[in-house]
Amino acid sequence: MPFSTRPRVNTKVLLADDDEVIRASYGAVLGGAGYNVLYACDGIEALEMARAEKPALILLDVEMPRADGWQTLRQLQADGNRQPVVMLTGRVEIDDRVKGLSLGADDYLCKPCNSRELLARVHAVLRRSRPATAKQTVLTFGDLTMNLDERVAQRGGQTVKFTRTEYAMLELLSRQPGRLVSREQMLDQVWGYGAESNTRTIDTHIWRLRQKLQDDGQAPRWIQSVPEGGGYRLVQDAVAP
Repeated sequence: MPFSTRPRVNTKVLLADDDEVIRASYGAVLGGAGYNVLYACDGIEALEMARAEKPALILLDVEMPRADGWQTLRQLQADGNRQPVVMLTGRVEIDDRVKGLSLGADDYLCKPCNSRELLARVHAVLRRSRPATAKQTVLTFGDLTMNLDERVAQRGGQTVKFTRTEYAMLELLSRQPGRLVSREQMLDQVWGYGAESNTRTIDTHIWRLRQKLQDDGQAPRWIQSVPEGGGYRLVQDAVAP
């Protein structure tokens, strides 16, 4: 097969919040970005879900019934769970933020937040918490082989240079081959929620990627444009089983 990829981490995200509106809105944002979203409406359910499903990351509301966020976080620590935790709260006081971080939370997100910040925080925490023993993602485009984790690409024994942005774009595309990755997702997850960027920037980077992958013909072999969806995708038929 001309292209192959091996997923490197689990992408389950547990969203624990007793507010149905928050669960629906944040869940839609995370699901749209390709995450497999699990839901809990109180601390006890969150603990049960964490033990059963082993999510890659937990978004944990502070004020929940039965067991609040602090109690749930302490129990997660006692259970030996090592998943990163992002605390969610409407409180903005510094003391609350310090408390969450001192108890072992990896980040603190104030509600309400926009979709760009939510995705940027989740992506950043998952990237920082990537275990050293995780399977590496190796892509093969014809005679070019690329290790995304080590950020090394070679063709015919010679190194091919890619920018950090190009590696990040390929990593994003490789997580969901055959599926549309919108320009908005690319802006969120590659450039970050505060980036000054636009769709012209994305198209230019895709053009450069195609040049380096020798995928710049009239009908690109690996990275295809999806005009009706406003984005790009890696062709599912080219993915090795």
